[in-house]
Amino acid sequence: MELESYIIKLLESGDKIMRNLPVYDPFVEFERVFESLWPSKPRVTTTEGNLVPLDIFEKEGQWVLRASLPGVKQEDIDLQIEDGFLSLRGQLSFEDEHKDAKVYRREIAAGTFVRTVRLPDNVDVSRVEATFANGLVTVMLPKTIEEKPSAIKVPIKSLASDLN
Repeated sequence: MELESYIIKLLESGDKIMRNLPVYDPFVEFERVFESLWPSKPRVTTTEGNLVPLDIFEKEGQWVLRASLPGVKQEDIDLQIEDGFLSLRGQLSFEDEHKDAKVYRREIAAGTFVRTVRLPDNVDVSRVEATFANGLVTVMLPKTIEEKPSAIKVPIKSLASDLN
């Protein structure tokens, strides 16, 4: 009898379940596939552990990545660039302040996190800088300076002797 009541509740709540399903947008999927073939801007590729919110924008000839890490200590942050990917790793830990407390709600997650961003080809990794202030890590990713080709004078040879 429990199975029948469970099925009835499941069928009755089906409307709620359908409202929470993500909507498939073929244009978003097309853009995702297109960008994966020809990346021209930084793209977040993986998320592990707790979600770290990121802003990525372009300003003054460089890409800027900003990550919100409230409560994380600077010494608990590891930032690395390897094989065209920037990885931000870290850990948020609390002293066991809730050990003897009766907790009614806990929304602040502790633990490790990893965010990885695929960098575009035009990042000059030798000039990357990062700062940490007020719980924000800001990474400046300068673009490579593209040399514009200068005008080259091409000499024209005379072939007059071949025409006689």
